[in-house]
Amino acid sequence: MCSGWCWVPEVPAPPGTPAPPAPAGTLITVAPAAGPIGHLLRTAIDAEQVGATRLHLPADQLDLDVAVSALREQTTLIVTCDAHVAGLDVIGTDFADVDLEQTTDLPALVAEVARVVAMHPAGVSICGAGPAALPVLLATLAAGGHVRVAAAVKDHAALVARASGLARIAGRAPLDSAAARRLLGTP
Repeated sequence: MCSGWCWVPEVPAPPGTPAPPAPAGTLITVAPAAGPIGHLLRTAIDAEQVGATRLHLPADQLDLDVAVSALREQTTLIVTCDAHVAGLDVIGTDFADVDLEQTTDLPALVAEVARVVAMHPAGVSICGAGPAALPVLLATLAAGGHVRVAAAVKDHAALVARASGLARIAGRAPLDSAAARRLLGTP
């Protein structure tokens, strides 16, 4: 029995043992609230620089078609929205987005995240709100889900940077654009 720091010699796997699968990456989606197009573009550019590969527009975004066009010109982000507008990326798989409600019952929250990830074998992006945001992020990474960050008043780039850093620590680095498009089935 070990107490404190222990050293265990590395034992090689028997011949013919398949290598463990490479850890999957993490799709990081930023979902800003509706706002001025200039602010939306700044959010998108900053979020992309720190690890986001998808931006989910709110359906109530003013000048939605102009916003999509501007995002296409300024970023390589996958752009999705619940509203139907020309130029959006269409997710071609059964990938899901789930927002979990605030709770202080952390064991129940972790169990719920694991349940949601298990229910969506094609992939799921999970977002937590308020004080549940960080526990949801950590549980989602541990369970093999993908991350969606959103906040009405916070710096989205900082939230994406936090998610990106934790994904790397978890061995599930943010997906690049090509891998994210394969996951979502978008051209």
